[in-house]
Amino acid sequence: MTGLDLIAVQDAIATHVASALPTYEIKQDYVLDDEQILKLSNRIKPFVVLRWHGLNRSPQNASIAGARFDEYNSAVDIVIVAPNPRISRQALNYVMNELIGWQVPGGSQLTPSGGQSVASIPDYQGKPHLYLAVNTLTFQVNSDGVGT
Repeated sequence: MTGLDLIAVQDAIATHVASALPTYEIKQDYVLDDEQILKLSNRIKPFVVLRWHGLNRSPQNASIAGARFDEYNSAVDIVIVAPNPRISRQALNYVMNELIGWQVPGGSQLTPSGGQSVASIPDYQGKPHLYLAVNTLTFQVNSDGVGT
């Protein structure tokens, strides 16, 4: 059992993302507020934002030995910021293809959850300025020796 150090697992995933995608700028815990997005040029090179979820108990893999031995799950949102919807979708598909199935240390493989969505960020005149493509990857944490 590896324990419940979610930050260590997140760091391992972020390191893998950076090594698997060396041509992309990777940002973690980046707040995509309207003012900051509008300051970005719509000629930017696409970049990746990792938004981390918290720790949730997995009720189907509970242990009689206590909560410390239960399996937990978490997730990461993969957000692509790009100048047009096609580039945002292409970049997201590329990133997801590189990450799906990667084995989290002491946990499960990265697995897609939900669906892909693409949204435009309008400028002050209401015209599309940038595009965000988003998908989520879930993973189990503390899945070694669960139930023992």
